[in-house]
Amino acid sequence: MLRKLMIVILAGVVFWGFFASNILAGTLGKITPQRIPSDQIVPSSPAPLTGDKGFCLIQSDDGTPAYYIGSFGAGDGVALYMDPAKCGVQVPYPFKVTDVHFYLYEPGGGGYTWPVEIQVNIRDLFSQGNKCDGPGNLLCFETFSIPVDSSYISLGRPMNLTIDSLCCVYSPFFLEIIYTGQTIPPYPSLLMTDTTDSPDTCDAWYYSQGYYEWYNTWSPPVLGYPIMRITGYTQSIECDSCWYWKPDRPDQRHPAPSGMPDFDQNQDQWVSYCGPTAVANCLWWFDAVPEGWTPPQLIDTLAARMHCRPEWGTYVDTMQMALEQYFQDYGFALQESTFYQPNFYEMEDSLKKCQDIILLLGFWWYDGEFWHREGGHFVTMAGVCSESTKIALSDPDRDGAVAGWPGRVRPPGHPGPGAYPHTLHNDPTYVSQDIYNSMQSPSPGNPGWGIDYIVPTGKYSGINVPEEFISVTKSAPKADVTVLYYTEVEYAVMICPKPTAVEEEEEGSITPKDFELYQSYPNPFNNQTIIKYDLLKSCQVSLTIYNILGQKVKTLVNQRQEAGTKIINWDGKGEKGKDLASGIYFYQLKAGEATQTKRMALLK
Repeated sequence: MLRKLMIVILAGVVFWGFFASNILAGTLGKITPQRIPSDQIVPSSPAPLTGDKGFCLIQSDDGTPAYYIGSFGAGDGVALYMDPAKCGVQVPYPFKVTDVHFYLYEPGGGGYTWPVEIQVNIRDLFSQGNKCDGPGNLLCFETFSIPVDSSYISLGRPMNLTIDSLCCVYSPFFLEIIYTGQTIPPYPSLLMTDTTDSPDTCDAWYYSQGYYEWYNTWSPPVLGYPIMRITGYTQSIECDSCWYWKPDRPDQRHPAPSGMPDFDQNQDQWVSYCGPTAVANCLWWFDAVPEGWTPPQLIDTLAARMHCRPEWGTYVDTMQMALEQYFQDYGFALQESTFYQPNFYEMEDSLKKCQDIILLLGFWWYDGEFWHREGGHFVTMAGVCSESTKIALSDPDRDGAVAGWPGRVRPPGHPGPGAYPHTLHNDPTYVSQDIYNSMQSPSPGNPGWGIDYIVPTGKYSGINVPEEFISVTKSAPKADVTVLYYTEVEYAVMICPKPTAVEEEEEGSITPKDFELYQSYPNPFNNQTIIKYDLLKSCQVSLTIYNILGQKVKTLVNQRQEAGTKIINWDGKGEKGKDLASGIYFYQLKAGEATQTKRMALLK
């Protein structure tokens, strides 16, 4: 089948259609392939894989290098169809292209000019969903100069070219290699396999001033596919520009070269140490660790200070007290703040201001009449995406991203689950930062912010329980009963730098301890509720109402206020004076650069 001719005009691509294609059909003619001498053939082997999460190789060729052509000229090349579905992931997109693999062959006898310059192109399909119309728009490209020592005979294996620019695709695509014409032809040939291509597969295309379907290009014998392979990452978070990650800190006394550390609780006697381990991630990132301490020393010390025990884990209040005492004892200029039932947007904002956040996840189930809490688990926030309300966690218990779930794995070559000891993550270079979706939930743990976290069966039953949930804590039945769990973000323990004396004198430089926001009354309310707060310092103040989706619906205060007690009435109406629907709302007080948020319910 003959592909439509492409002619580039300025920045666009104009296709002539079948008339131009018919003209081209008479200009190329059939090409006769040439066979590689048998004593030069090296068995084909796929490029090595690193074991990284979502990292895979896509190849359409099958067989051994066998054929080449000696007539590649300036602008000639080949294109091969690539489908990320071959990676075996149900939803492989976005797919980030990282490397291209192929062979160049020089038959010998001279006449070939090295180095040869090629351009690697990534093109979409000319017609979405129909590869038989051939390659379409150019999505990404990179140019390479290939030296003679990269030829097939020299290497005996595929060469590897790394795509340095970010190249992300969201559907099947064509990988194309074109000779740019910067050196004198003929050029060393791309190698093809010894299998025979069938008519109308539409997987491979030859390019010479236009595209020609592979099967129609050759005089007998008809070649197999060109040997071109591509590697990349499925579900690549780097393709999503909304992500904020805790920055790398490689130059500290205690380095954090991969962003937020991901220490592991599953070593020694640490099975119930998720709380101390999650806190240790934050302290290490802040370099708030005594000189010479190792992660195990830090975690053991924190566990003792938090009175962590296998039968109850860690309580939020003991974590707070232990942190305050730790900062005082070792002279670190940090402070902690605790938020009950936090919301996503508040924590997103805080994380971006270089505050480290430990979250307590609660696991809830419903028996048909009452809600029960199975147990809880502490994790550390490693990143956040505001547009999709996704969060990335350094989880002391699991390494989901390494296992192939959504997330970020660092460094490249990180071994998979079961292939490394739990002590590996004592080196903060090794992280598995796992990604979860935020959602609403019907459970009382925090209806405003839950995540799609799968509960580890029985592991946290009855431990890490806040005082207010002790009476409802109960393990679900284990035999012959399917239990649906909901994972809620019940508490956030935030660690942030203390302001300096100079900063405290500057505009807005106050801490959460310089003001107090009270629960609105009445709550729930019908048409009026009172919001009260105390200011210990004068500062710029904003008081804002958000709906359950984090959208601002009303600004109640936006002005500088003097110290003292403030009382604000809200009538349940939005900015334009219209009544708002029944539901959960959040009121957020921002004083200077510090914020507090609480929840209320409007019932009509």
